[in-house]
Amino acid sequence: MFRTVIWIIASALGLIILTPFALVCMIFSNKDPMSEPPALAKWVVEVPLAWIVRLGGCDYSVSGLENIPEGPALFAGNHQGNFDVGLILSVFNGYKIPVAKIEAKQVPLANLWMMLLHIIFMDRKDARQSAQCMELAAEHLKAGQSVVIFPEGHRSKGRRMDEFKPGAFKPALKAQTPVVPFVIDGTYKCFEEKRRLIKAPVTVTILPPVYPQEGEKTKALSQRVRQLIQDELDRHKA
Repeated sequence: MFRTVIWIIASALGLIILTPFALVCMIFSNKDPMSEPPALAKWVVEVPLAWIVRLGGCDYSVSGLENIPEGPALFAGNHQGNFDVGLILSVFNGYKIPVAKIEAKQVPLANLWMMLLHIIFMDRKDARQSAQCMELAAEHLKAGQSVVIFPEGHRSKGRRMDEFKPGAFKPALKAQTPVVPFVIDGTYKCFEEKRRLIKAPVTVTILPPVYPQEGEKTKALSQRVRQLIQDELDRHKA
């Protein structure tokens, strides 16, 4: 409980302190959603957000950074807990645009930074809007900006993965970019398992990129990527 209280206070204070900078960025930054996010916004992801993730209990380690290819890629991984998006944004080399659930847009103050970071908000209950999000993700890839997506569409709250949504891989096929699978293991222990924040070991493993085959459909590509992630999770269980 003590960790939870401290985390809430630190997160709130951090947002309050950083909000004036977000407002300044919104006034002077490029409003084009296809442009690069402001350098300050990317710094917030790399430093304060990483600190908040660790304060929440994620004692994380990362392996496989050498597998990140040059140029844009669609990063796709499993989704265990609430800390996954913040964790992934702070551990990759360079900022990647995440696809997040639209409910996250309602978080006060934090949503200012989300807009500056050009986060793609998806309404999972609206098929048409979801399709538009995938189109936007493809445009970002074509523009040279990498995108992060969780193809399960929701938290598994454990090591058991749900089926991947094949549509999540449309951007990679449209933009003809590789898919970089990543494996998160342990974030569910930081909150979902006990329903309170506790310290737990978390690993992030970045696997070699998967290149779409000629004529490959989204379902086949999603199954290939999911199997690679599942195999890595199984190795963690052993």
